[in-house]
Amino acid sequence: MYVRDPVLGSVKLSPLQEELLKTVEVQRLSFIHQLGTTFQCYPGAHGMRLSHAIGVSHLAGRIARKTLPELEGIDEQRLKRWIDLLESAGMLHDIGHMPWSHTLEPLYTELTGRNHMDLVAGLVTGEESLGIQGCGRIPTILSDHGIDPREVADLICSRFDGPPFLQQMIFGEVDADMLDYLQRDFHFTGVAFGHIEVDRIVSTMTVRDDRLVFLEKALDAVRDFLHARMQMYSSVYLHKKTRIVDQMLLRASRRSAAELGELEGFHRMTDDELLSFLVNESSDPWVREMGWRIKYRQGLFSRVFRIDAPTLTETEKRFLGSITGGGNLPEVVDDLERQVSEAAGIDPRYLIVDLPLEAVRASEERFERIDIRFVDSKGKMVGLEKIDPVFADYLGAAAPNRSLMTLSCAPEHKPAVRNACAKVFSDVALPLFTKD
Repeated sequence: MYVRDPVLGSVKLSPLQEELLKTVEVQRLSFIHQLGTTFQCYPGAHGMRLSHAIGVSHLAGRIARKTLPELEGIDEQRLKRWIDLLESAGMLHDIGHMPWSHTLEPLYTELTGRNHMDLVAGLVTGEESLGIQGCGRIPTILSDHGIDPREVADLICSRFDGPPFLQQMIFGEVDADMLDYLQRDFHFTGVAFGHIEVDRIVSTMTVRDDRLVFLEKALDAVRDFLHARMQMYSSVYLHKKTRIVDQMLLRASRRSAAELGELEGFHRMTDDELLSFLVNESSDPWVREMGWRIKYRQGLFSRVFRIDAPTLTETEKRFLGSITGGGNLPEVVDDLERQVSEAAGIDPRYLIVDLPLEAVRASEERFERIDIRFVDSKGKMVGLEKIDPVFADYLGAAAPNRSLMTLSCAPEHKPAVRNACAKVFSDVALPLFTKD
């Protein structure tokens, strides 16, 4: 079977990939936006997670076919099993996503104490079901092809106890997942912040000391990849309008699911099912209003106050500490919104406090871990910090977003909220405008 992909071109699927592609759990991804609500600011961002799943599966197989045959003593049977394992993990790694991708994951965690990766593991092993007609065939398909479903689940959840290089190929420092989603998101948003040389990156991968590493000549391509990832977070994934709409959708869904009990099993829904419920079926007029604002882009909240910083100096760290007070994010946000709404004299549901950098730290650990290794001309393995210390220092200091804090509100309340912000935040914001 061949699939024509707008990013990767013609992709050939193995019988195993084809069977997994046809399952209900994977086909559901045809109705989950890869970039969530990003189309509100990038109108072309309507790519779906199904194409990303195919892309990750394909690239994982490419990486495996390039690197694994180079291993000493590997036989055809083990090679095929490892390739099938990686391609299966790539095809299945997103089947536990909530509607609107990452947007509603905080709600799922609040209600269940788990994240979408926990759900993925359960679906792959057969211990859980989405409860949709036709679900549940994945474990049998894997077993029929000689693949242990639990190994696939462990690989997806980054707890694989087999060779470390297999884990790195699917979820590592430079992996099949990121290589696909960055290319794909460039394509559908239309941005041109960076070009990723996927062929160059894959062709220079090799395995040394049980690690996936790069030949030294890959440095420029890897550097471009890392820089492009940073730019995408800054300009697309954490775009101010995307963050605002995400928060509007999350809060309306939280009201409906957690407080009113209307959205039982919302994690099984697709994007259109959830948004249509909020707009048309919720018993709460405010929820229906928020759904209408989002669906038809009418009266979306807009930013009225922000504090930015290109890097986190001691002053910025003190500022974050002063407003968070060591508490957890939901409590901090609720308290700030209460203070501003009282000062403005408005319903707190019509304003949003957001701490983007804190959200990134909570969801994307790969920004905290840069452990990329190269093999130099003498055959010695060295880290990025040794082979290019200036760039490594830049990555360590750069932030994926300039915003320390933003506050947005419904457009009809902007004058009152702007005045309230000046009053509430003057004491904690003033140190930002003085020298350390």
